[in-house]
Amino acid sequence: MEIKRLWETINYFEIFPWLNCLTNIFNLSEKSNTKPNVPMNLILIIPSQSNLAQQTINYLREINLNFTTINNIEKIEISDLERVTNIICFSENNNQSLFDLINNNLKPEETLLFDFHNPSQEIKNLWGAVDDVVMGGVSQSSVKMGDRNIIFTGMVSTANNGGFASVRTKNFSQPWDLSNYQGIRLKVRGDGKRYKFISRCEGKWDGLSYCYSFDTDGNDNIIEIKFNDLIPVFRAKTVPEADKFDSSQMYSMQLMLSKFEYDGSYNPTFEAGNFALEIESITAYGAENVPQIILMGNSNQWENINLHSSFLRTYAEMPEDLNL
Repeated sequence: MEIKRLWETINYFEIFPWLNCLTNIFNLSEKSNTKPNVPMNLILIIPSQSNLAQQTINYLREINLNFTTINNIEKIEISDLERVTNIICFSENNNQSLFDLINNNLKPEETLLFDFHNPSQEIKNLWGAVDDVVMGGVSQSSVKMGDRNIIFTGMVSTANNGGFASVRTKNFSQPWDLSNYQGIRLKVRGDGKRYKFISRCEGKWDGLSYCYSFDTDGNDNIIEIKFNDLIPVFRAKTVPEADKFDSSQMYSMQLMLSKFEYDGSYNPTFEAGNFALEIESITAYGAENVPQIILMGNSNQWENINLHSSFLRTYAEMPEDLNL
């Protein structure tokens, strides 16, 4: 049974890519495990029929930047603006409905990374269990779909020298650049236990990780984790000589319940047995000048717009003038 769980973990996270290739060739799994495409730093274009709009789109393709287009402003929803760092508008459009949506809903200092209010199968395909079975233990965990949240839950055991359970994302297809932000905000409801948030700024499976421990009290908790407070750790031992977390290269996220804190010390609230941590959302917070609203064309064409002063507003007459 434990060998089967170990194999599932190795296969799910593509720890040994050549094993995953063999699995797919011989149809040993139900589906191929591809890296999730969760883009960050998107550029949103509200296109028009003008030559300037087409030149701008061609320019972004040439310099290989991620962008998406939305043709009908009236059908834009707030979810379309998640992870968007630049919004490019053209004066030929009626942009005020877009600006009203931005003014009334967007908070320029934060970006919603994971919204678990409407859990989907995509979430389960992205987050998988990494328990102490990888080192001979018997703890087990999973991500369950809750009512407007997800639940990291399971059973942690110290048998066979084990003592941790966790859920982790697969590596993002491209690492996230969160260098404009100060840190990560978790909205959770815990069970009185002390958990860890873990991230990585390299794509290795068993490389250096960056950790932050946080307590829960059975109520709704907002946990703010500054990037500068993340502790470099390798296999539960701190690495003081390591560099600070590089927030421009976030490869993955992980939540863990562990018997150990760091360097052999124990988690002060640890108890073996069942546990449950409800997660409502994960947000990057503390940004400056995000999103940037770029108004294409002569600035005189934009004199009468109603756009809140908290959003960075810039002008560009030609695509080459874009500061992205």
